[in-house]
Amino acid sequence: MMKTYVTHAIVHGISALVPLCLSGCGVAYVVRSAGFQLELLTSGEPVADVLASGRLSAGQEQRLRLVADIKAYGQRLGLRSTRNYGKYARRWDHRIWNVSACEPYSLSPKTWWFPIVGTVPYLGYFTADDVARSRAELEAGGYEVAVREVGAYSTLGWFVDPVLPSMLRWDEARLAETVLHELAHATLWVPGSVSFNESFARLVGETAADGYLVAKYGELSAEVTSARTSDQDWLVFRQVLSDLHDELDGLYHDDSMDPATHALKKAELYASLEARVADSAIEEPARWREHVRSNDWNNPRLSQFRTYNSGDAEFYALLADEDGDLLRFIERVRRVTRGQSDPFAALNRAVPTLPPASP
Repeated sequence: MMKTYVTHAIVHGISALVPLCLSGCGVAYVVRSAGFQLELLTSGEPVADVLASGRLSAGQEQRLRLVADIKAYGQRLGLRSTRNYGKYARRWDHRIWNVSACEPYSLSPKTWWFPIVGTVPYLGYFTADDVARSRAELEAGGYEVAVREVGAYSTLGWFVDPVLPSMLRWDEARLAETVLHELAHATLWVPGSVSFNESFARLVGETAADGYLVAKYGELSAEVTSARTSDQDWLVFRQVLSDLHDELDGLYHDDSMDPATHALKKAELYASLEARVADSAIEEPARWREHVRSNDWNNPRLSQFRTYNSGDAEFYALLADEDGDLLRFIERVRRVTRGQSDPFAALNRAVPTLPPASP
């Protein structure tokens, strides 16, 4: 399984969140987005009816049945069940993109504010024309822009999210990770920090998906071994990206260089990514080097990577402190972040002692 996340290359096909309310982002944007969201949310047909219709291929039918099994597993773990994924958007034929932006020498994302979810580092779009228009406007304002397509959608439990056709093209491990990730969002959302919420849900989704596969196939099964090998490569690649992010961030905060040197060093760091993958402990380097070559890498791409991959040491320490019990972990996170303006700081205070970092 090659993860295709949210930030630039590897996401679990996660949420394009565009709240159904007016905001400082612009009335026209919100109204247009609301129209597409309404179309998506009303296009769902009950899964039982779709399965009985005979309109799906054997593979699609098998994947659609898996969604209910995965959701039931999440419910047993204590994730909020909701009515999500009880319908299939068979007639939905739009793609969903997220657009993010950063200044040329910064990894701090441009943000937009919406009620309910708070400040977000991306906008969601449903047509290629809207994406192109947004990209052009941002680039005209001097920003670097990243566009990524996402395969799943969440309204954080406010509406009934359907299964999208794109989700039925995934393997079981990725499907499980995505569904459980979105159920984690519905279970706990801390207002004001997309990075905290996405990083939290990513950890829950990954951990729960591993448990789902183990429960279904067994600890030593080929299915679990394959998924864990892929996950391990992703962890190594994630560290490669994290190191690149930190080196670029250091460069951007170095005021001793002239603009030409800054530009040259930035280009050299981005150009080094493929070699970094080749020199890493990834078990399938050719696959990941091709992944690097086939994608564009820039500041907003790395910034979104960090959005979905922050606070791991603290999250895992808290999970370990709860003996790996996901429900207790979620409730602990809920308690320590309640009423806190900075959830990462609250999380850090809840884990006073962390194991030393690996050399």
